[in-house]
Formats: sequence, structure tokens, C-alpha cells
Amino acid sequence: MKEKICTILAVAILVWLGMSFVGYGQLAFANEHGEHEHEHELSLSFISLVRPLGIGALSSLLITFLIGLFRRKLGRRFLIIHKVFAFITVVIALCHGVLVLVLF
Repeated sequence: MKEKICTILAVAILVWLGMSFVGYGQLAFANEHGEHEHEHELSLSFISLVRPLGIGALSSLLITFLIGLFRRKLGRRFLIIHKVFAFITVVIALCHGVLVLVLF
């Protein structure tokens, strides 16, 4: 029963994290002209990626902390998930940090 609850919780957190990227991902593509054009040329703005990467890093850090905190209750196999989320956290945080240092 605990395994089902933990699995559902992990999936819900991943869905929430993915939805936060989708919502801010649409802001990353900005129209340079500011007017409606039928060609729909999109350009990638790195400044608009700073906030979603920060949210993703913080969310991933929180998930990693909670998995590590409840590892004894969740079982030994969640150590692998903890390590995966730790790696994801480091990658996202490094991307966020590099963007902040370069752009600001």
C-alpha cells in the first residue's frame, strides 16, 4: 500500500514539474516584432528560461530532499531514485546558474 502511495506521489510531482516547464516554455519563444504575423517566426529568448530553470531546480531539490528524508520508510530501492533526482538537480541548477551569470 505504501508503495502505491509513493508511486502516485512521485508521478504527481513529476507531472507538476513538467507542467511548470510547459507553462513557462511558451514564454521562452517570443515574437520579436510584437505584432501578429502569419509566418509565426519564433525566436528563443534565453532570459525567459531563467525563471523556469530556477523553479525546476528548486522543485527537483525539494523532491530529492523528501526522497532522501523518507528513504528509511520508503525502502532501499528509493536510493536509486534519490540519486537520479540529485543528478537532475545538479544539471538543472548548473544550467540556471550559467544563464544567470552570463545574462545578468
